[in-house]
This record gives sequence, C-alpha cells and structure tokens, in this order.
Amino acid sequence: MPVVDKSRVAAAFDRAASDYDGIARFQHTVCDTLIGLLPAFAPDMPAPEMVLDGGCGTGYGAALLSRYWPQSTITGCDLSLEMLRLARGKNINAVCADLEKLPFPDATFDFVWSSLALQWCSTPDVYTELYRILSGKGALLFATLGPGTLAELDFAFGAMDDHPHVRSFSTAEETGAALEKTGFTDIMIECETRTVRFPDFHTFLMSVRGIGANQVGGERRRAMMGKTAWKRVQERYETLRGTDGMLPATYELVFGFARR
Repeated sequence: MPVVDKSRVAAAFDRAASDYDGIARFQHTVCDTLIGLLPAFAPDMPAPEMVLDGGCGTGYGAALLSRYWPQSTITGCDLSLEMLRLARGKNINAVCADLEKLPFPDATFDFVWSSLALQWCSTPDVYTELYRILSGKGALLFATLGPGTLAELDFAFGAMDDHPHVRSFSTAEETGAALEKTGFTDIMIECETRTVRFPDFHTFLMSVRGIGANQVGGERRRAMMGKTAWKRVQERYETLRGTDGMLPATYELVFGFARR
C-alpha cells in the first residue's frame, strides 16, 4: 500500500472543516451503523472508563459515544486542527495526533473507536499503536474503506492512462490478518457496499473534496489536467449514469471489532 502524506491529508481536512458537517451525510451514517453494531459485536461489554475516538473529525462519533456511554470519558484525536477546533466547540476533549504515533501512555484506553480514519494509515502499523494504548481488557471498534471504494472514479480516470487513480485500500482479509498478527483476539469483521448518488460529475467531485477525501487518488496528477482531459474523464463517468438519472459513487466498507 502506498505511503500517505499525512501533511496533505491534514491540509485537505482543514480546508473541508467549515462545511464538513453540512455535507458529510454518508460519513455520519457510517458512524450510526458502527455504533449500532456494538451490541452484536460485544453484547456483554461493560461501559468503558476511558474511550478514544481516533480520527474524530468535528466530533460526530464522539457525541454518539457520549450518549451511548454517558459516564465514560471520551477523548478525540485528529490530524486536522480545523476539525479539532470545531469538535472542541462542541465541548469534546480532543488533541491533535497521528493514529500511528499517539501521545498517550501504554494501556490508557479501555475502548478505541475509529470511523473512516484508518484508511489514511499504514497497515499493520496503526493496529500496533492502537494495541499499545489499549488496556488489558480493551476493545477496538472501527469502520474503514475497502478496495472497491470509488471504483467509478478509477474507471473514469482510466480515460487518461493506466495508472491507479484511487488509493489502494486493504481488503477485509488483510485487515483481519493485521489484527491477528498484532495480537488482537475475538476478531469480527463485516463488509458492506454502499452507493451514493449524485446528479452530476461536478457535484460528486465537490462532495469528495468537501469532506477532505480528495486524497483517495493521484491529486497532483489531476491538478495538472487541462480542460480537454477533464472533459474526457467526465464523459467516461457519464456512461455510468443509472436509469434514475444519477451518477453512482460506490464505497466498500469494512466494519471490525477486536479485543486486546
């Protein structure tokens, strides 16, 4: 898997922060699904004392966790200072940190939650770090992206060249293997494919950029594209327009749970 430039990821989410909550409906529904899976994954787990929301963004997931476990202490972390500013404005305790280099002592947290953040990290390095900060009976619950994500975008940019234009995400099998190798037990993984629909190509691109997710592909190569190249890409994407008159954008979701 290619190395992610974390400074570029942080900058993208900084730019997206002010409008994020207004357009991140898909990301919010993933959080809703993730917390809904908790009773099935861990029906007998007591409320944890210390909880980390890894990649907390503007704090939507942290707020869900606070309602689910009102007595727990919730801490958020994120690469984006602008996202953190908004999260702190919602009275969420949050720190600026990289999930692969967390500023917490060993065994700090009883529960780690991460929704749509692990895909920006190196596998299995990030799981080693999350394992380190979990207490002896701690648990991890996460949602990340799988390799089928934004296949339509990759297809559209195939009009230009044969290079991959969408980040190569870990498969569910690779994720499970990384967790097991790290030392996690009771590993449970579920996969789901969801399709979001847009009225036109421009709206789709604005949505991807607006949530800071434009790091999925070769942004620098696309930045140098001229009008003719963009027209070819858009025309190819248009061939995917459905009978409902909308353009699809597919996300492959990997939901996982594991105990330390």
